[in-house]
Amino acid sequence: MTPHYAATKPTSRLRTFTPLVIVLLCVWLTLWRQFDVISIVTGIVFSVLVVGMFQLPNVQLIERVHPLWLIVLAGRVIGWVVLSSLEVAWLTVRPQPKPKASIIAYRMRARSDWLLTLASLINMFVPGSVVVDVDRTRGIIYLHQFAAEGPDGIAAARRAAYRIEDAIALAFASHEDLHHINRWRTEHEYPPLWASRRQRAFEAAVERDRLRHETEWEEES
Repeated sequence: MTPHYAATKPTSRLRTFTPLVIVLLCVWLTLWRQFDVISIVTGIVFSVLVVGMFQLPNVQLIERVHPLWLIVLAGRVIGWVVLSSLEVAWLTVRPQPKPKASIIAYRMRARSDWLLTLASLINMFVPGSVVVDVDRTRGIIYLHQFAAEGPDGIAAARRAAYRIEDAIALAFASHEDLHHINRWRTEHEYPPLWASRRQRAFEAAVERDRLRHETEWEEES
């Protein structure tokens, strides 16, 4: 059940609605093509009325932005685009038969809609892969992957999708999303993606809550 806005905290509601007001204001000014005081004031009034009257759903904002890893993400995207372009060009012009493509279901380890959207966009942007569908409820991206023939090709395509998610998570993921990724990596015998002091404290608190709930359930049963 979606919570009503009256139940949300004022500070959380302000953080949620402020970006929406700013976006609507930009749309208003773009449509009118005027940037005087009257246009800005009327745009703010219009944006506040729209957000307040139509009860738009809560938008989960990006809780964490790491500038250094954001630069690394931009560099990696450029590198992926260049390498994938060269690979697709070579596979197209080489004298051997063209490799077969596959549709891969890739499940995101993070739970954020923002990360799901960014992962879909980057996978679309990299040549050789096309997003054919997204299951937001289960966090699954369906990729049409070029040159992903057989188990080895499918495994390589899935590893590439994991690398994209990891790069996005380092730049934007919250502590909760990083916890899900770190837990998955631990279960598959990989080192944690992010293990800062705050991240370790967050994961320790989550583990304490889990143990406390298990103890309560056992006592009730």
